[in-house]
Amino acid sequence: MADLERDILDRVGKYNLNELTIISYRQDKEESAPKFIDIKGITLTMSINEDIFHNNLQGVVTVYDMQDIRSLLPLTGLERLSLSFNTPGFSGYDFTEDNGTPFQIYKVDRIKKDKENDKGQLYKIYFCSPEMYNNQISTVSRAYSGPVEKAVEDILRSKNYLDSKKDLFIEDTKTNAKYVVPSLKPFGCINYLSSQAISGKYNNAGYLFYETARGFHFRSLESMLAMGGSVGRPTRWNYNTKIVNIQDTQKEEIKDIARRMETIIHYEFYKPVDILSNLVNGFYANQVIAHDAFNKTLTTTNFNYKDNYSKNFHLETTGDEQDEFKMIMPIAELNDTGGALYERPEQKKMVVTETSKVHNDYEFTSTSGTLGKRISQKHGYTNMNMSMLVYGNTSLNAGDIINFSSPLLQPGEDMIPSPYTTGRYLIMSLKHTISVETNTHEMVLRCFKDSVRTPYPSEEDALKVGSGDSNKYNIYEMDGTA
Repeated sequence: MADLERDILDRVGKYNLNELTIISYRQDKEESAPKFIDIKGITLTMSINEDIFHNNLQGVVTVYDMQDIRSLLPLTGLERLSLSFNTPGFSGYDFTEDNGTPFQIYKVDRIKKDKENDKGQLYKIYFCSPEMYNNQISTVSRAYSGPVEKAVEDILRSKNYLDSKKDLFIEDTKTNAKYVVPSLKPFGCINYLSSQAISGKYNNAGYLFYETARGFHFRSLESMLAMGGSVGRPTRWNYNTKIVNIQDTQKEEIKDIARRMETIIHYEFYKPVDILSNLVNGFYANQVIAHDAFNKTLTTTNFNYKDNYSKNFHLETTGDEQDEFKMIMPIAELNDTGGALYERPEQKKMVVTETSKVHNDYEFTSTSGTLGKRISQKHGYTNMNMSMLVYGNTSLNAGDIINFSSPLLQPGEDMIPSPYTTGRYLIMSLKHTISVETNTHEMVLRCFKDSVRTPYPSEEDALKVGSGDSNKYNIYEMDGTA
């Protein structure tokens, strides 16, 4: 009966913390097994972080300890944390000794003595994926040739490097190159190879390598937005700003929990518009000058945000339809300059060196052909960022797409959706936070949007504001001393 109730999601914020156990580096001689201690009973809060720009999972547990287990066990940074956690009815985090790979405890910090109890103390236990430890105690010094994904898999699986047993989700590349790795950390090597990877199905520049509850992912941004190279990816969850009464009632009167879980507790936007930052970082346009030392040539390649937009899938791509007018900037000239921002590649100029045919049959990824796009794409993550506080849901992971609906904030009775902020967002990072004291589970989602659902109004003719000629004055003539 208890198991049945645990699997039923009958209120928002409900969670199952099935296991939270510290496994010591010391051995229990009587049982010929490691010593361990269950810390669920002394846990106050716990959080876990996923991020598409970070290689590993990390988290922290806050405990109230009246047995001083950090000294008796003791806690030294060689311990592991066996954790099982999920939203009822959904998949979740299984990093246990029996079914998965336990986390590694790497730090104990923020120790505070309870002023009202001489035996009580609060402190934080920080944990991470064990691959982070393996990354720091090994280096990669060898050559890899052929598809980049094979090198990534070797580094992840090899006992000499990361020695990971976790699932790996790979998007095939068309990169066929030979790279000589000069003593890099495993993750540093993977991140470099990710920057060189070109998708076999998408017109992308660069890959991401990150970890979620499901395992490790090696894929391009565009593969998160589309499926099979031909159709936009569907959303995983819908969120709206409509306030829903979440007060628990009698079971026969309980409303639709799924609808309640779509409610946003709080949200805010970060940098929906920042033109100067985009100009400095070459988001709208940039120029790459490539010097080929062997062939003694200079090649100049200009990147244009508008021209490249229609070549890629975006969050607001509907089915297999590409809409070039859903850019996050309108088609319009800048004042009376005679051109739009995406027509000015001089805003960011980069000079690189590259040489063809270094390794005979293997070709390096062309920097001149990918760097400009990669720079623009990377800075695109910082546009239209939104942070949301929502109810816990372990079925969502970093890299998933959600739908966000917000009203147009203007007087009137009708709740009209905002034409530019409403739509699909990609989850860049999420943070699960559970509170044992209040028995609640919440998440902070940090998302971004690379297109708008309703195109911005375009303006073919430049708007000219102001008139008159400028003047030049001699300061000595003005003060009468000339």
